[in-house]
Amino acid sequence: MTMPETRGTIKGALIGGVIGAAAALLLAPKSGKELRGDIRDRYSSMQDRTKQLLSEAGNRTREMAKHVGQSWKTDAKAEMKDDTEQVAQ
Repeated sequence: MTMPETRGTIKGALIGGVIGAAAALLLAPKSGKELRGDIRDRYSSMQDRTKQLLSEAGNRTREMAKHVGQSWKTDAKAEMKDDTEQVAQ
């Protein structure tokens, strides 16, 4: 999955979750105090989940950057070796 697809998926999941949670809370037959408590709990839960997703995305990004950096380093060393061999001939 490419980075734009991953972003779109995460964004869609978050928006869908918020809409679904809001609809479930507002359509449930509860008192105002219970409803506010449920909204507070859901908000806290979604906030924790969002932090977790962002942390995972950051970790994946760091791993990908590390991999790309190592790949570039390997490619650069190979090119330098080729250039050195050509100069030596």
